[in-house]
Amino acid sequence: MSGGFNVEQSALHAYAKAVEAAAGRIDAIRGRTQQLELTQQAFGKLPQSDDLKADYDTQRQESGNDLMDAVETLNSTAEALRDSADAYEVTENENRDIVGGGR
Repeated sequence: MSGGFNVEQSALHAYAKAVEAAAGRIDAIRGRTQQLELTQQAFGKLPQSDDLKADYDTQRQESGNDLMDAVETLNSTAEALRDSADAYEVTENENRDIVGGGR
């Protein structure tokens, strides 16, 4: 492109793969942490043990939701990176055809 501006579509695709890999790692962490369900007995016989269990359950659920949101955001980012790379490629090809390059 003119003015020295250049976009490496392969770099965008490579970064998209890295972002997807990070999403996969976070999803695996989410899966493991959601298995950490504790019984009421794990909180002992303190007067507020019922409240502790309820707080634990709430935090576990909310952290799972937060991790799922992170996975969805990273997957959306990876998709947008691929879409950007594809759009740059299409534009580059169209510009090349307009000016008669690459023939």
